[in-house]
Amino acid sequence: MTITKLITYIITVAMIGVILWAQSQVSILDSPIPKLPWGVVSLVDLYAGFTLFSIWLFYKEPLNKSIIWIFFVMMLGNLTTAMYILYSLQNSNGDVIKFFLGRNT
Repeated sequence: MTITKLITYIITVAMIGVILWAQSQVSILDSPIPKLPWGVVSLVDLYAGFTLFSIWLFYKEPLNKSIIWIFFVMMLGNLTTAMYILYSLQNSNGDVIKFFLGRNT
């Protein structure tokens, strides 16, 4: 699980950096991505992944926690996913079954 933590920390820092950089270049509200066909495909793909991840989250966590996590997944994307994985790794204490199933173990 140590390699998973390392990779997730790198992704978390990279996501924070790229989000701050992108926001300094153009406001999210002025982004041209929704106007491009492949931009639309990318957004649909992205939110399909968020939805699938949120289903796992909903299964794994109590209702109140899952609603909060899912809200932030939909707002901050994979930055939240990376933070949730770090949270789950911490709470699982190295137990892979607990990492994947959470309260359902």
